[in-house]
Amino acid sequence: MKKLILLLTVSIALTSCTNNKNISEEDKKQIISELNAIEILDQKYASIPPKGLREKYGNEKAWEIFENQRDSVGKINQQKIKELFNKYGYLGERKVGQEASTSFWLPIQHADNDIPFQQEMLTAMEKEIKNGSNDKYHFAMLEDRIHVNLNKPQRFGTQLTYNKNGQAIPKNGLVDSTNIDNLRKEYSLPALKKYYNEMTKAHFQMNKQMYLNKGITKPQLYQ
Repeated sequence: MKKLILLLTVSIALTSCTNNKNISEEDKKQIISELNAIEILDQKYASIPPKGLREKYGNEKAWEIFENQRDSVGKINQQKIKELFNKYGYLGERKVGQEASTSFWLPIQHADNDIPFQQEMLTAMEKEIKNGSNDKYHFAMLEDRIHVNLNKPQRFGTQLTYNKNGQAIPKNGLVDSTNIDNLRKEYSLPALKKYYNEMTKAHFQMNKQMYLNKGITKPQLYQ
């Protein structure tokens, strides 16, 4: 029994060492190159179906094809991220720099099909932050994403939908709207009203004709 406990302890220790081992400069270059390719693929499906696809199949069918492709690519990217995590631990800003850490985070943020994976990465990211990694922005975005996926209110208000007038509003509401700007500042997020007005403007421009048809001629901003 003692031998079994010892073996388990050694195994856990080795796993921990593997996940937190120092990354050589050569490995780092290879990791960053892989993460860059992952981000390019992620962002290819982060917007709307391309014009050619919509013209060929019509809007409804194009969205169906596009979403199926996006789901498939998302799962491929998630598997790659899991493999990197198992080998190097959470690849935050402290380990790979700001740009590559964003590339690592994006497929996690978009992994709405695998909430336990998102939760595991949130915990791992929190440990990295405690070790000095500057990943608070990503942490806030992912925590809110998980809360929305679990049908809970958000702490930071980063996950949006839009009301009938096209104004950005938080999905599922907020945990505490009174102190949210202080919290957002602590996590490197802009003030809530500024962020929501910027998103409202962008949403209006993307859907301008629809709102003009409704008689809304400009973005309805928060004062």
